[in-house]
Amino acid sequence: MKKYYLGMDIGGTNLRLGVVDESGIVIDEDFKSFHESFNEPQKQVEFITKNLKCFIKKNTKYDISGIGVGIAGQINKKTGSVLFSPNLNWRNVPLGEILEKETGLRVKVVNDLTAITYGEWKWGAGIGEDNLVVVFVGTGIGSGVVIDGKLLLGCSNAAGEIGHIVVVSGGRKCTCGNNGCLEAYAGGWGIAEIAREMALKDKIGFRKTIEMAGGIDNISAETVAKAYYSGDDKAIRLVKKTGIYLSDGVITVVNLINPCIVILGGGVIDGIPDLFNIVVEEVGKRALKASTSHLKILMPTLGKNTGIVGAAGIAGTFSHTLS
Repeated sequence: MKKYYLGMDIGGTNLRLGVVDESGIVIDEDFKSFHESFNEPQKQVEFITKNLKCFIKKNTKYDISGIGVGIAGQINKKTGSVLFSPNLNWRNVPLGEILEKETGLRVKVVNDLTAITYGEWKWGAGIGEDNLVVVFVGTGIGSGVVIDGKLLLGCSNAAGEIGHIVVVSGGRKCTCGNNGCLEAYAGGWGIAEIAREMALKDKIGFRKTIEMAGGIDNISAETVAKAYYSGDDKAIRLVKKTGIYLSDGVITVVNLINPCIVILGGGVIDGIPDLFNIVVEEVGKRALKASTSHLKILMPTLGKNTGIVGAAGIAGTFSHTLS
């Protein structure tokens, strides 16, 4: 009898839900945005719980065997509590316990990149490989690692923080409190912050970018992408420099982990695909030859459903995969 699992992908402003069968096929899905007034953990959890229960009720014809949840943040592996989620500003929220109580189903909560990595490994660009790294560049930068056919979780379930590899000693302040992290130079928030600082110093040179954004304070990574593809010289220089920093991070991981595949994606890569090409070129030139002799750098293939597919998959297999 075919088994079905429910996958949840919780972002900073939205919730994605999906019923997924054991072969990774999404049977039904739903998407909800958090109302701007839901800025407290309790209200957000209530919103998540309400929509989850409605989605389960809608899909009663499927015998759902468990729930997998992917959320950006640090997770207690045993309890499913969210120790800290920067996107939602959650601290010590017992999400797994709450969802199990409300649904009566077994729930597994993991970091969102762990879910994405599992999805791409089992059903996406990483099928057939047992040594791979997934790097997603969005507002921040996260990664997941598979070594010899096992997800790497680390001593305290915090493995994969590529965004906090230091690429510039004593460099820009990062949201984590350290200085010089990759995320501060190549994450979406870092790109936007650098662009705004540069525009303040050179309003004439960044005139096109400022006009596109409707003001310096409104400059975002999306603005930089638009300016870059319009041929703006300043934006082109910034993107190229961003690509070098991103390459530095990927090269470090390639040399350390020696994966067969690096899967590179995320909103910033989607918006500026040339960053992917820069990384491919730089890794080929600068990483250890022994580490790149069998390396392929690929884009993810599961699209918007990567998180829910991976989370659902983990819900079905975590008893032996994540022990």
